[in-house]
Amino acid sequence: MYVIYCQSGKEMSVVRQLAEKNITAYAPRRLVQERRRGKWTQREILLFSGYVFLDCAELDPEIWQAVKFCYGTLKLLSSSQLSQTEEEYIRFLCNGGCPLGISRGYVSGNVLHITDGFLKRFEHRIIRYNRRGKRAVADVTIYGRHYEIILGCEIEAAGTSPLISSGAVKYIL
Repeated sequence: MYVIYCQSGKEMSVVRQLAEKNITAYAPRRLVQERRRGKWTQREILLFSGYVFLDCAELDPEIWQAVKFCYGTLKLLSSSQLSQTEEEYIRFLCNGGCPLGISRGYVSGNVLHITDGFLKRFEHRIIRYNRRGKRAVADVTIYGRHYEIILGCEIEAAGTSPLISSGAVKYIL
């Protein structure tokens, strides 16, 4: 898997252009809840603005030419593939081309427990949680660099501010 840097706002266009050329690419998306005019609504947002993930075992000249001539692509982020661990994260984030849903959890004994959604598998990667905004921030590594991704998350039980049992939490809003 390789990472393509493209113009912001053109990510889905690049994915569609590559799909027309029978090349698999992803722009991971997420669902978040936002409060508008007093009501909660769901909105789909890209996880990594300006990045598209190219799913191929080897970047041969034919694939590179197809990528290069897609409207909106700027450059290949690195000529090397993602590491196995990073590729697993990205494949899970890509979710087969569908947006990531909202995770659900509860607080018990001042510890946050995720019961459903993406964060259940990566509960140990949660950095902070915003109960009011219904969002959690998790840490993901790509090419050795840490990125914070914001995902939708609802806590079912009211209570005190949750603490993350893994000890990875920096702060909670």
